[in-house]
Amino acid sequence: MNDIQITEDKTYTLSEVIDFVKQTLDRVSEKSAHDPLRYSSTDVYWLLHDMLRYVNRNIPGEFILLQTQKGTYRVTYAAEDSARQKSSRKLNAEINRTARYLEELTGRKPSWGEKE
Repeated sequence: MNDIQITEDKTYTLSEVIDFVKQTLDRVSEKSAHDPLRYSSTDVYWLLHDMLRYVNRNIPGEFILLQTQKGTYRVTYAAEDSARQKSSRKLNAEINRTARYLEELTGRKPSWGEKE
């Protein structure tokens, strides 16, 4: 059956959504067998990247498209606490960068800046 039933007023699990995506891609693949259009490696990368970005906004944790070597990628998953730690490190780095900048401007280091 080619029907994809998406019922209003119902929520779906990620695995159910993935099944819908698979069904859709299978259908597109089936119909595009004779399509002469070709996609560059950059096109494929950004398609996967954007898809994971959308997924990451809607789930705990983070999926990352990681390049293991030139032309080879792996999808990795960082648990929610790992993603939170990464975010916290980025925030602390930004705070410390701002503190150093203020110190350059004023000659005084803010009390909330990096401790030496």
